[in-house]
Amino acid sequence: MFIAEVQACIEAHAMLSQGDKVIVAVSGGADSMALLFALFQLRLVYNLTLAVAHVNHQLRGEEAERDALFVEQQAVHLGLPYYQTRVDVKTLQHSSRMSLQQAARQERYHFFHALYQTLGATRVALGHTADDQAETLLMRLLRGSGPTGLAGIPAVRLPFIRPLIAVARHTIHSYLQAESLPWVEDSSNTHPVYLRNRVRLDLLPKLQRYNPQIVRRLTELADMLRADSQVLEQQVDEWAMPTLGWQGSNRAEIRCGLFGTAPLAIQRRLLRRVIETLSSTPETVSFRHIEDLRQFILSESYGRRCVLPGQVLAERHKETVLLWNVDRTPTVPCTLVLPVPGEVDISALNIRLIADIIDKPRSLGGTHQEALLDLERIVCPLQVRFRQPGDRFYPLGAPGSKKLQDFFIDSRIPRAERPYVPLVVSDRKIVWVVGYRIADPFKLRPETKRVLRLQCGALHRGEF
Repeated sequence: MFIAEVQACIEAHAMLSQGDKVIVAVSGGADSMALLFALFQLRLVYNLTLAVAHVNHQLRGEEAERDALFVEQQAVHLGLPYYQTRVDVKTLQHSSRMSLQQAARQERYHFFHALYQTLGATRVALGHTADDQAETLLMRLLRGSGPTGLAGIPAVRLPFIRPLIAVARHTIHSYLQAESLPWVEDSSNTHPVYLRNRVRLDLLPKLQRYNPQIVRRLTELADMLRADSQVLEQQVDEWAMPTLGWQGSNRAEIRCGLFGTAPLAIQRRLLRRVIETLSSTPETVSFRHIEDLRQFILSESYGRRCVLPGQVLAERHKETVLLWNVDRTPTVPCTLVLPVPGEVDISALNIRLIADIIDKPRSLGGTHQEALLDLERIVCPLQVRFRQPGDRFYPLGAPGSKKLQDFFIDSRIPRAERPYVPLVVSDRKIVWVVGYRIADPFKLRPETKRVLRLQCGALHRGEF
């Protein structure tokens, strides 16, 4: 029955393909050992290549060493390659603003990602169960999470898969006992200091008195909310393109006018994306923080600032709100080359610039993220850099050139934003202040035949 449930979950979510190379994350506990044994039994069905990975967090002394040795012995017994790492979670916790559990989770995922790339694996299997899903929903409900948080743990977020996510913990224990399969107990799972343990040992058993099927009902709720959330997130993607200006892991700009026209649900989801990406402590972002920021954006409190969780500041300007993490200062490159045609990435700002050659369009309308230039007046290759002392710029439609600093001021570009505005340069002349204005000498003319099109887009769409 257990193996059939696992296979049904794999098939329902298309977790595996024939010939996959799977890293199995194994702590030694009942859930992860059941995962290992299940995939070992199913390896011939999917023609899998398996490897075992273990993380020693060095938090439980001899018990942690015992667990590592146990997992290694089980891997050897099954004839599978074994990989482990030791991480100093307490040091990471002290040097960051993360909780002990957050630090441990971060280190685990760093290891799994690195091993995944080193081995050329196609999947990483994790041992989360239906009970873990139910506990997660309850924890997030207690913390005031919205629909996205209540969608719970995803069954698949490649390369990670969770073949046990629909399997109840009592089914797992019954399987292990019936097959006389070993596992070890983690003593920290009984410590009431952790919220998850209190939910597991106290709250969930009490809820089961009201509904013995509470775990199943909560997992069904998570499934429904995740399906709804996927549809809404697609709409957020559509709104994010015009509404967000510069965006990355340390800064973002929101265009207030466009933001105000979005439906309320889209506004809230968009802001949650932004804050959780920027915040050093995303788990502290509450509904009230989202609402405070939303009202701040819709207000006309120009020049004011709003403080948000995790070292995030928001600053209101006439047409935009700039958000940034005060602890994260992006390091921008000195000069990059933009070939024509071709592209260049500015990773620190999550920006990709693309250059191509097109025929002269009938309509010259465009967006702030696109520039159309007279190719005959361009010296290639182009350069991309940031402001330098003495820079001058001849804005489109202006009577002549001016200091770039004056253009920034006239365009109401926030002071904190100016060092991070890319400049496209041809033969030492600024041809485009990216996202704002092209230079007048390079504009299209009636006699223009070939057009250089420059586009600016997000390097990683998934960040927001």
